[in-house]
Amino acid sequence: MQLSAIVVKYHYPIFTLMIETHPFGVYMPKSATCLILGTFPTHNKNWRFNSFYPGRNNFFWRLLGDVYTRTYQYTTGPEAAAERLALCTEKGLALSDVIYKCRRIVGTSSKDSDLEIIEKMDNVSLLRKHPNIKRVILTSSSGPVSAHKIFFEHLTENGIGYMVSESKPPIHGSFVLDGRTIETHTLYSPSGTNIGRYAQALQQYKNWLPS
Repeated sequence: MQLSAIVVKYHYPIFTLMIETHPFGVYMPKSATCLILGTFPTHNKNWRFNSFYPGRNNFFWRLLGDVYTRTYQYTTGPEAAAERLALCTEKGLALSDVIYKCRRIVGTSSKDSDLEIIEKMDNVSLLRKHPNIKRVILTSSSGPVSAHKIFFEHLTENGIGYMVSESKPPIHGSFVLDGRTIETHTLYSPSGTNIGRYAQALQQYKNWLPS
């Protein structure tokens, strides 16, 4: 007796990874002379407030508080966001990121390495609109997805040459945009995984943030 093969077809559900658009865009005070660029906000499950660097373990705002000898009254909610942005306005700091749209390859991961870039933030156009910006601070440099790597890719894609020292942070560079020279400084990341370098990061931010 001849046995015929039985073919069983399994139908697996297809999961479409959601495209996220940057939730905060750009914070650009009129007084801004320095633009600080990260990669993309942490997953919203980690947020303390709806604004830049909202992660519970991220120490960016701690750094700024220590640089400018500022104690925050609030730790969560809209009041916390407002007082931190007020500090940026006072010190001439603009905030944005290098990624405008992305997917998280691992659903709830907040690792930069788990981001699939869909669209970069148009920081060249942003800098053109704000000629008072003379300095760009990049807040990460390691791994395949970082503020440093993506920002300089963005310059290349826009036909803008640059000079940069290839070393460990701080990494210094510059480029010319519409006749003005803009300096770049890539500093240690304020990610919670980098807390062991807090003292070094603090010194770097003291050196390169506006006084």
